[in-house]
Amino acid sequence: MNGINCDGEGGWTRVGYFNMTQSGATCPTGLTQKNFTNIDHPLCGTVANNNNCASTTFSSNGLTYNEVCGQVRGYQFFRILAFHRYAGDKNSSIIENFTVDGVSITHGSNPRKHIWAYVGGFREDRTDTRACPCNTGYSGGLDLNATFIGSHYYCESGADPVQSVTGDLYATDPLWDGQQCDDRESTCCPANSKMPWFYRSLDTQTTDDIELRLCSSETEATRHTPVDIFELYIK
Repeated sequence: MNGINCDGEGGWTRVGYFNMTQSGATCPTGLTQKNFTNIDHPLCGTVANNNNCASTTFSSNGLTYNEVCGQVRGYQFFRILAFHRYAGDKNSSIIENFTVDGVSITHGSNPRKHIWAYVGGFREDRTDTRACPCNTGYSGGLDLNATFIGSHYYCESGADPVQSVTGDLYATDPLWDGQQCDDRESTCCPANSKMPWFYRSLDTQTTDDIELRLCSSETEATRHTPVDIFELYIK
């Protein structure tokens, strides 16, 4: 399929897709449909009162690949905390215990291998441990380059600067689309970014299936990042 949003070249095979804005669309097995009053289509999220990850897997169909490309679009619900728990819990630095508010894309098992993360920050103007590490003036103390994540992530918030963050879905500012990146968050959406698309070249070739995990650092009732668009290609 056309790889214009990946590397500008062909040869890509789509192995994963859902778009909840389309009539009749359903969430893949492992994710739960969520309905909100301030958005006109359902979203896919985690089970209520679960502070772990909801998971779904997309088969490589036995194809050998070493390049992965895709996109995710999600939304902020209530007080999402980016890497706050990850920074404070030594066990969460292990990919199997990835306590982050957002989406984790991995391949393989025992252990999983990181491909990309889409993470939600508390508010666009924050600089503390609840902020996106890419925010200007970030002081949360987390050096992602020293972790398995490295630079292979996107982070955005749906809450405007100084806005009171309440128990709502922030539907007017979707996450990870590279738009409405205001205040200190502007550095998270550089002009040369492909957001919402990511591209990753792996170190070795593999036939691993690819796992999509929607993770929350606390119970789903207080914070999560439901998604409505997901697309995944390999080459």
